[in-house]
Amino acid sequence: MAEPARTSRAIAMLRAYIDDSHMGQPPLYTLGGWVAPASTWEPFSNAWRDILRMKPRIEYFKFDEALSLDGQFHGITEASRDEKLRLMINLIEETNLLGLVSMIPHHIFDPLFGRHPSRYVRNPYILSFFGIIAKLASHMSLSSEEDKVEFVFDDQPHSVKQVLDGWEKFKDCAPAKLRKFITEHPPQFLDDKNVVALQAADLHAGWARMRNESAFRGKGAPEPLWGKERGERIRSLIQIWDEESCSTAFEEMFGFKPPRST
Repeated sequence: MAEPARTSRAIAMLRAYIDDSHMGQPPLYTLGGWVAPASTWEPFSNAWRDILRMKPRIEYFKFDEALSLDGQFHGITEASRDEKLRLMINLIEETNLLGLVSMIPHHIFDPLFGRHPSRYVRNPYILSFFGIIAKLASHMSLSSEEDKVEFVFDDQPHSVKQVLDGWEKFKDCAPAKLRKFITEHPPQFLDDKNVVALQAADLHAGWARMRNESAFRGKGAPEPLWGKERGERIRSLIQIWDEESCSTAFEEMFGFKPPRST
């Protein structure tokens, strides 16, 4: 905004950081992350870096490496790993981040989209990407929010071009009541090794996938590595796509109901 409007009006902007977990691998295609006021992310990032640098020091965080004690966690004991995770969960809870999760079961996605001739349609990341944006916008609409959201995603070399090509179409198709929450410029795609907020997103996506995959396989929910008593106050918007929501997305994309076959 030009002066004097810029200094006479308080402008609030939200920023969401989103990462995937095993996106190309069944049984669940998962995106997850966090949203908070833009001003929140700098102190959060500084505190997260402090946790990374605590002994035993790691350069960046990845949930899969923490789980397997590999990569940055190679040679680190389970007790030291769990303590680092407890500090990270405490930070997320104290910062009052709002979690976002989108999960599409493979057995629902594949019959509708998996055999489509377009590689764009067959890629579950695309539907997940636009779905998680629409989920947050819908929540904001119901909550009477007025802020806009800037989205930052982990860099996806095989999907970025497809997403950017579809961004304008997505904005045109979105209902006006949701479109007002989305910035005009497209999302950014950055490297999670350099952007610690994306590392926090990776933690959320990885844990959500792990926990719900166990449920899909009929196993009990695993206990968090950071302990049951941590993170109880963390809030999350979780969307597990069912057949109805995937069919609705199909119809909105192509203008006709999906064909049914046995």
